[in-house]
Amino acid sequence: MKKEITLLAIICLLFSAVLPIAGYNFLKNEFHTKLQVDSETITRCDVFSLKVYEKKEVMLINASDYPGSNDTERLQAALNAVPPEGAIVLVSGLWTACGLVAKSNTTILGENGTIQRPDDTTSPFVAFENKSEFAIVNLTFDGRGISDNHGVEIINGKRFAIENNTFLNIKRNAVKACTTPEGVSENFTINNNTFVNCDNAPILIFGNPSMRKICCFMICNNTVTNGTVNGKIAVAFAADGQIFNNTVIDSQFGIATRCVTNITIKGNMVKNARDYGIYLGTQIGDSGTDHIQIECNEIADGTIGIARYYGSYPIKNVTIKNNRFINNSLFDVVADFPAVYINNTITSADKLVIRNTETVFIGTRTMTNDLILPGDINSDLKIDIRDVAFVAIAFGRFKGSEGWDSRADIIQDDVIDIKDITYVSRNYGMII
Repeated sequence: MKKEITLLAIICLLFSAVLPIAGYNFLKNEFHTKLQVDSETITRCDVFSLKVYEKKEVMLINASDYPGSNDTERLQAALNAVPPEGAIVLVSGLWTACGLVAKSNTTILGENGTIQRPDDTTSPFVAFENKSEFAIVNLTFDGRGISDNHGVEIINGKRFAIENNTFLNIKRNAVKACTTPEGVSENFTINNNTFVNCDNAPILIFGNPSMRKICCFMICNNTVTNGTVNGKIAVAFAADGQIFNNTVIDSQFGIATRCVTNITIKGNMVKNARDYGIYLGTQIGDSGTDHIQIECNEIADGTIGIARYYGSYPIKNVTIKNNRFINNSLFDVVADFPAVYINNTITSADKLVIRNTETVFIGTRTMTNDLILPGDINSDLKIDIRDVAFVAIAFGRFKGSEGWDSRADIIQDDVIDIKDITYVSRNYGMII
């Protein structure tokens, strides 16, 4: 059955909040202020939220009205019926389907709708390739724990939203946005979704090395729980993005990046990460990571709070500010890439390890409010000639040698060498 119905009427009937329906105007609006998105990135990208044309008419397609020998055929028939000007495909009840292919200007909208995976299948539930202005809203996808099964896949997608959905038991990439070398994925939001028992990067943004053709996106207000095998929010080879207000609990990792540019990671909660709460990675074939803001996150009760995970290519222009890295069993902070740390809280001084001489710490405190200034050998809350002299006198000593003093081993590699002298020299004059 096909109806002509005003978009505003659908919104009023089905939801109490504005949702991303086909035919939305992709515009900046007050939603940005509410979510505290960085204004510079918004100006650069000029998207992210959706706004209804108040009198826009859009077709409503009820998937239950379409024939087929199984649920996959019926849902695909409904998706095929979407005209070029767009439609809402309404999915209610329980469906067993996968391998669906959707068009531009399509909103797949759940009304108490669940799509579960058929036996012995791994293909994505639904794929959008080279499509634009589409959305998936208010659906539940259940992978039933089938090995290597995929969720929603977007290739070269533009101006889309994945919002208010639940993803269960999906073992590889519940939501994946990627590109071909020739394509672009841009101007999209992954917002307010729940991921339970989803592994191998439940949210994956993955471009191509040496390119930044995934850009202008928000990953916000999502919850990931029990992603025990490589569970994380992952962003690689992408630019101009916001990752904020997400919660990741009882997963292998929290938030993972690889070779990214102009990314803000803000206001997230990561608890009980088995490995790293936040990590930055690089790899061969890419220039590295540049211009990262990591602010106001809480990374707690895991193994390592923040660190570089892999790769030796450059990481630069990183600011880590007003975060709480607390109660992580091994280290709260492994400072193994150049960064400025400002006003962060850690559990205690022994939970901070420095591996890179180009790190700067300003206003670091413990949970008991004690100030920490790496390089301040004599604990007088400043780095001066006495600290430099102390390290210089100990130069060449190693752990176990006569006269060894671990306070001079600032880089904590069991030898006092030029790296330790470089660190105190770089930070000479620092006072807290």
